[in-house]
Amino acid sequence: MFKVLENEPRQMGALDRALASLDWPVQAAQRELLAPGERVARVHDSAGFSYISAGTAALRVGQERSELSAGDLVIYPRAHRAEIRARRECNVINAWFLPSGGSAQTLGTFPNTLLVREFSVREPNMAMLIEGMLSGQANASDFNRAGDAVVCSLISTTIVSSAIRLWAELGCAPERWLHQVSDPFIARALDAIHESPGDPWTVQNLAQVATMSRSAFAVRFTTLVGQTPASYLTDVRMETSKTLLIRDGLSIAETAHRLGYESEAGFRRAFRRHTGSAPAAWRGQQRSLLLPAV
Repeated sequence: MFKVLENEPRQMGALDRALASLDWPVQAAQRELLAPGERVARVHDSAGFSYISAGTAALRVGQERSELSAGDLVIYPRAHRAEIRARRECNVINAWFLPSGGSAQTLGTFPNTLLVREFSVREPNMAMLIEGMLSGQANASDFNRAGDAVVCSLISTTIVSSAIRLWAELGCAPERWLHQVSDPFIARALDAIHESPGDPWTVQNLAQVATMSRSAFAVRFTTLVGQTPASYLTDVRMETSKTLLIRDGLSIAETAHRLGYESEAGFRRAFRRHTGSAPAAWRGQQRSLLLPAV
């Protein structure tokens, strides 16, 4: 017998709301065949993913390193530089997205990479969609048929949403991740910080954004996020500064001003505390790491 479905709509849970707040419109996709020992580095100013279709490889994103095997999927929720070195002959499918119109707060709660191991085993239908994105081509960036852009974007959103769900189900998400996403009061403050990190935020005016008292906001924010509002704001500013320095090519003085620092010296001190390097030295190091596309 068939199960009779209730007429009342099911209430969305925290994970449902997080996934519903994001879309991942595909900009381009590329298949790369790497010989053993060959490496490739890519810098993108938006989110993307890498899927290991065959072989094994080592991945480096910033200071994070991972070993990847066939069927593994790595999602980059934000602008990123990823370096992949083939251990054995490796077939990699890379895709990157147009800037998402979704919640900045939800994106901000993700780590730099979301690694889902054995994605092809756990989500075989999604893996087939990834393989089918290129339809035997090496590259896919031009849409030839009317509606291609919409269809491909729906496919990529489905793939990434399935991967994030599996990532959360496997216990890979950081502690309190869904609490940050689901709390409507703290979400307002997080959205405000990510949308305008250079504004002169204080605990008081963030509490007003969250429509809470100052003391209640400070306690709830620290409990859910695991950092004080001031510490979280500094982290967001520092991560934003990296994008401004590398992708946008702003000077150190311009970056400091854009992020609300009263002096360049104050920004330099904060940057050194966050990264261990002065801004100029860090930028020089990052540029030296960039490899030409192969």
